Amino acid sequence: MREDLLQAYLEELKREGKSENTLDAYRRDLVRLLAYLEEEALELEEFNEVEVSNFISYLLDQEMSRSTISRHLVSVRNFYKYLRKKNRIVEAPILFFELPEIKRNLPEALSVEEVERLLQAPDLSQLKGKRDKAILELLYGAGLKASELLDLTVRDVDLSRGYVSIRGKKNKERLIPIGSFAVASLREYLESRKDLVLGSSVLFPSQRGEKMTRQGLWKIFKDYAQSSGLDGKINLNSLRHSYAVHLLAGGADLTTLSTLLGHNDIKATAVYLKLVKNRKLKEVYDEAHPRA
Repeated sequence: MREDLLQAYLEELKREGKSENTLDAYRRDLVRLLAYLEEEALELEEFNEVEVSNFISYLLDQEMSRSTISRHLVSVRNFYKYLRKKNRIVEAPILFFELPEIKRNLPEALSVEEVERLLQAPDLSQLKGKRDKAILELLYGAGLKASELLDLTVRDVDLSRGYVSIRGKKNKERLIPIGSFAVASLREYLESRKDLVLGSSVLFPSQRGEKMTRQGLWKIFKDYAQSSGLDGKINLNSLRHSYAVHLLAGGADLTTLSTLLGHNDIKATAVYLKLVKNRKLKEVYDEAHPRA
């Protein structure tokens, strides 16, 4: 369906007299957009301001220049203008906000203490709190992407062995170990929810029993970030980045971490090494300098 929309758009550009080079550029840019949406399990109409920033990071990971990424964003915005004009989509958020500046920032990771504050925020006297606690513990305990977490079913979790089965790109499966805290939170959550008729095998359904959306997950993050004093420091990948940084700081090797994160290229994982080194330099400075 998405590919059909792309082909129709390219045919429209051809009728407008665009050159073959221009058509090829649009095709390459938009194929990358569709690949990103597929990987993150997003609909076209869900490409909002947060996802644009994530898409930029996705392109930066492929070693693209700022000018090339800027061209991608122009291509994407023009594609959405076409879709909206032809009434092929109802919502087109990218048309109504200013595109962000393209910067090669290091991923933002929380400290161990900040992660602990976040994980202690849910109210465990309610099923929602138990669900949210299990979500946060699993994201940090397994370093999952938001899309990977939302796709999990009850059968994907093996609490007796302490593993979770993840289906990544092209349905490639990987088994990720999870720690005792995540196992305990998942066990408590599943024990509490088994008496409810949710009508879903999804591991973390919404309160209506449906598959949770990324927006729903983002609201959970924002609420707990605010209550734990971390407002402004949290995004959907914060616990994944923290997982990576804390593993490397604890002695994990880069190859193992790359496998755990599901990276195809170890260069995508190597960015965390720089972050760990920067943190260690800051710690040494703070401990050693009299005016720190």
